[in-house]
This record gives sequence, structure tokens and C-alpha cells, in this order.
Amino acid sequence: MIRSLLLVSLAAGPLTMPASPPETELAIRAITVRPEEPVVGAYDSIRLVIDVVAMGAKGKDGVTVKVEPGAPPGPVLADKLPDEPPAPSPAPTPSATPSAVLAPEANDQPVGAVRLAPSLALHATGALQAAPAGGWETWRFLPDKRLNRYYPTGTWTITATAKGAHGATVTEYASFQLRRATKLTSVMAEKAGRSEGVRLSGSLRRVDPRGYTGYGPFAKQPLEILWRPDESSGWEKAGQTTTDASGAFETTVTDRTDGLWRVRYLGTGHYASDLSKSQQITQ
Repeated sequence: MIRSLLLVSLAAGPLTMPASPPETELAIRAITVRPEEPVVGAYDSIRLVIDVVAMGAKGKDGVTVKVEPGAPPGPVLADKLPDEPPAPSPAPTPSATPSAVLAPEANDQPVGAVRLAPSLALHATGALQAAPAGGWETWRFLPDKRLNRYYPTGTWTITATAKGAHGATVTEYASFQLRRATKLTSVMAEKAGRSEGVRLSGSLRRVDPRGYTGYGPFAKQPLEILWRPDESSGWEKAGQTTTDASGAFETTVTDRTDGLWRVRYLGTGHYASDLSKSQQITQ
């Protein structure tokens, strides 16, 4: 009788084992840097705050970040995603300690290799938006080295790598522009004569990248002359000029004799824009 019952039990069907939970997909959803457009002055420095939103990262160093000058080797993450409003990040809670590395600069300014060991690294968990999948986490990097005028300006690359189970990795890129500050100084707007229009003068200066002085003359740079008849009107371009070898400029606009005036420098990929204060000329 015992043997018969055993045979019936074996014939009832194969033995089933509990299914292992599915592995979370490994992905990076967003890379953000603050400030978005860092501008360094003559004597200040900037600390970057980098957030990486990832899913499926495993371990203490589940997400790592490298920050270095130069263009990304591939498309940036923002260009690969559909346009949508950014989701709010959850309040970070202490957990993992990700690391960020600032690579040596790529030109002849001798700063040398600097490791950005985070002074405060937070791993924040929680849903970033109402999505069926869920599981997104924010990894925050606060490098303890600050950017200053001795670092190369132009395009910088953030390389974020997420590490999952069984050695799987995924890498995405983001970029930002590091610029040095500029200053429009001694800008004056005054009547050029009874019927000759308005004369504008001043100078444009930039942060000295070599450190010999705070700000030095910025030569051969295009400037826009802006005008509006009163404070309720919009600004419009009324002329343009170019700085000379000493960074100075002087120009006359002949078809207007009153209103509000200011000068604008549009900047470049290496130097920030600047806008002078408005000055009013009355009849």
C-alpha cells in the first residue's frame, strides 16, 4: 500500500521549485549638474553637484562618475530621451558612497591630476515619478575639489557608469560648458551733439587665465548696442562695435538721440556673456 501511494504521487506531476525574483533592469535615466552653466571669476571657485538617476545599480559603488574636460565620445543622454518635464528627486538618505574623479586637464595649464573624493555623497532611494516600473534611485555626487580659472574652459564631459548584477554595466554621458567671467566696465552713453546721435564708450575685460592679474583687456570682441524708448518697451539692437587691442570701444548711433541704452557681450564657448546697466538719455 505504501508503494502504491508513492507511485501515484510521482505520477501527479514534476516537482516545482520557487521562481527566483526577476532582476531589475539596469539603466540610467538622467544626469544633471548644478550649476548648469558654471562661470568662474578671478578669485572664486565653483563646486559642482551631480545627480545620476539610475535603476538596478548594485553595491556601494553601484554608480560612479568621472568629470573631465573635452567633448563626450558619444551622444549625451539628454539627446537620446524624449522631451518631458524633469521629475522631482526624492529626499536623499545616507547610504552608499559613490566616487567622482576629475581627470587631469587636457592642455598646458599645469593643474595636474585631481581626485574628487566626495565630502558628502548621498544615495537617495524612492520613485522619481509615477511609473509602473519604479525602482529609480538618485545618486548624488558632491566633489570636494572646486573648479577655478586655472581649469580649461569649454566643453566638459560627465561619464556616469552604473554597475548591476553579474558584472553588467551601462554608461551614459552628459556635458556642460565651463566659462570664465567677463566684465563690461566704464560704460557711458551720452549725447554726441545736437543732431549727431548718441555716443557709447567703455571697455570689456575678462578673467586672466594665467593668473597674472584679476581681469585683463579682451580685444577684438563684438559688442551689441541695445536701445529702447522707455522702460515699458522691449530692447532692440541699435548698433554694434568691436573692442580694440586694449579692450576699449567707442561708437556713435546717429539715428536716435534719447531713450535707454546698454551694451551686451554675447560671450563664447570659453567666456561668459555680460550686460551693462542701462543708462537713460533725455531730450
